[in-house]
Amino acid sequence: MFKTLIHTSENDNLYIYNHQSKLSILVHPDFRKAYEGSADADPYYIKKYEYLKKHNFFSTVDPVNFGKIDESVIKNNIAQVPQIVFETTDFCNLNCSYCVFGDFYEEFDVRNQKMINIDHAIILLKYIFELKHKSKKNQLYISFHGGEPLFNGDFIKQIVDVVNQLKSGKEIEIVYTMTTNATLLHKYLHFLVENNFQLLISLDGNKSNHSYRIFRKSKENSFEKVIVNIDNLQNKYPKYFTDNVNFNAVLHDRNSVNDIYEFIYSRYHKIPRISELAPNDVNPSKKEFFNEIFHSYRRSESEYIKDDSNLLPHEELLQYKELTSFLKNYSINYYISNITDLLSKEKKYLPTSTCLPFWKKLMLTTSSKLALCEKVNYHKLTVGEVNESVKIDIPKITQLYNFYYDHVKEKCQHCYINKSCDVCLFLMKNNNLDKLDTEEFVCDSFHDLNTFVQKLHRIFSFLEKHPEDNSSIIENIVII
Repeated sequence: MFKTLIHTSENDNLYIYNHQSKLSILVHPDFRKAYEGSADADPYYIKKYEYLKKHNFFSTVDPVNFGKIDESVIKNNIAQVPQIVFETTDFCNLNCSYCVFGDFYEEFDVRNQKMINIDHAIILLKYIFELKHKSKKNQLYISFHGGEPLFNGDFIKQIVDVVNQLKSGKEIEIVYTMTTNATLLHKYLHFLVENNFQLLISLDGNKSNHSYRIFRKSKENSFEKVIVNIDNLQNKYPKYFTDNVNFNAVLHDRNSVNDIYEFIYSRYHKIPRISELAPNDVNPSKKEFFNEIFHSYRRSESEYIKDDSNLLPHEELLQYKELTSFLKNYSINYYISNITDLLSKEKKYLPTSTCLPFWKKLMLTTSSKLALCEKVNYHKLTVGEVNESVKIDIPKITQLYNFYYDHVKEKCQHCYINKSCDVCLFLMKNNNLDKLDTEEFVCDSFHDLNTFVQKLHRIFSFLEKHPEDNSSIIENIVII
């Protein structure tokens, strides 16, 4: 049961928030006395409180009734899948200290310089292209991951040739993407540019920041080689670089949000993505080292803001994104962008924000397993395989997801942010999905009343500092 609550901002302004109406109201401090039934409450605010109470502003709200999925949802998602991901190779010429495929983590398949099976990849492509012929969506992303995907560049070239044949006569737009450490870029520059690849380059900042990314053989920092290749790409193909190249950095104890932005933006005029170290499946023997090098993005960004740097656009701040999510999901403005919801009595929700199977992508591994995506540990969870044909057990996947939904909803129903959850069940920080049907299961993102009050405190403190964001977000993001 959710109830109306009172919270403050850093400026000690007082607000009441009603979960049912999604309405926030700025109130006088004396209103709290009336709300709490204080003997010295002002009669005016007692009257105001009684008025709101009479009109159910302080009534409790029943938990959300979460739904399930059926087999038709998965079948439709397969036909409409927007992205195919190939684990091109499980080998990487770097040995990054924090790599999820290294000895820092456990549970992933053994990495033994295995290359993806080209025949199985072609079978999967033909299967998807046949479905795409019947699909309304006319865009397909084809992505290459590793290891280091360019270590198996011949496979990538073959796939591009096959795709060119398969798309002939079809109205399908192909977008190629790749995540790369950039050490082998010089060998494939013309090919990548010619086929308009979107590149996500791993770069942790300056030479010192980047020092966890070392070559496997020499143990030397890969920074110099990476920078030479990136600079070469920018100099030879400046327009391509501007349009198609982005950066991803991992946050750790040798860099900071400020370091990363300062180096990458100053040198390449790009706003990089920044990721925390993955907290799942850490090898117990490496747990102490993990705790030493792990740095919180929110904390590092707060330090960056205190430095009063203007490199990072305001819209990229976590607090701005948190405000955006609040205005979209927990404010009275929400209905504007969801006109179709007005046609039904009750909006249907699913527990957590776990992607539905094949809603975003489908991945083929070097072991010819089908996985949900490159982020999910496919040693623990696969959804099919490819050999002579594509095999996807739709009833089994449906049953598995509904099992998860049935058990996790008991927790979600009492969470104050269950309509804007950002949790993927398969990437939970405490890695206790196997305890889902027990009392030991814990969700680190669960928001009880006190946690939600703290969240509102952050949001409204930020909004008071940047009041113009309210109308800007509503006009440009919420109303779409």
